Amino acid sequence: MISIWNGFLFGLLLSVLIGPVFFALIQNSIEKGFKAGIFMAVGIALSDSFYIFITYFGISRLTENPSFNMWLGGIGGLIMLGFGLVYMLKPVPVKGAKQAHEESSKWFQQILKGFFLNGVNPFVLFFWIGIMTKISLDFQFSENQTLVFFVTLIATVLTTDVLKSYFAMKLSQIVTPRFMKIMNRVVGIALILFSLRLFNFVLEGFGYSVLG
Repeated sequence: MISIWNGFLFGLLLSVLIGPVFFALIQNSIEKGFKAGIFMAVGIALSDSFYIFITYFGISRLTENPSFNMWLGGIGGLIMLGFGLVYMLKPVPVKGAKQAHEESSKWFQQILKGFFLNGVNPFVLFFWIGIMTKISLDFQFSENQTLVFFVTLIATVLTTDVLKSYFAMKLSQIVTPRFMKIMNRVVGIALILFSLRLFNFVLEGFGYSVLG
C-alpha cells in the first residue's frame, strides 16, 4: 500500500505543477474539445512513461555529461519556441469556438502533440531522475513496488489531466473567438518564456546567464 500511496501523492504533485504542458492542455481542450484533450493527455502520459523507462535503465548517467544537458536544453528550447510562435500567430477560427470543437484534429495528432510538448522539456527528465533517485535511495522499493508506484503515478496524472480537459471543455460553450485569441496569445507567451528558460540553462553551461 505504501507504494500506491506514494505513487498517488507524487502523481498529484506532478499534476499541479504549472508548466507549458498545463497551458497547452487547457487551451487545446477549449479549442478542440474534450476528446482532443483526452488524446493529448494520453500523449503526455506516454511521454512520462518513456522518461520513466529510460531513467530506470540509467539515463541519469548521461546527465552527468554537461554536453548532453546543453544539447538537450538547446533542442528542447527550439522546439518549445516553435510551439510558442505557432500559438502566438495562430488565427482564430472564423466560425468560433463551437465550430472549432466540431472540427477537432485527429486523435493521433493530439497524442503526438502531448508526447513531444512534454518530451522536449529537459526539466521533465530531471524531475523523473529525481523521483527515480528518491525511490532508490529513500523508499528503497523492490522491483514490484517500483512498478506499482509508477503505474499509480501515471494513472493519477492521466486521470487529473482528463479532468482538466473536461472542465476546460465545459468553458467552450461560453468561449468567444476573442477569448480564444487571448488564450492562444497567453499559451504562446508562456511557451516562449519557458523556451527562454531552457536557452538560459544552455548559456549557463557556457558561463553566461541572461535571466539572472
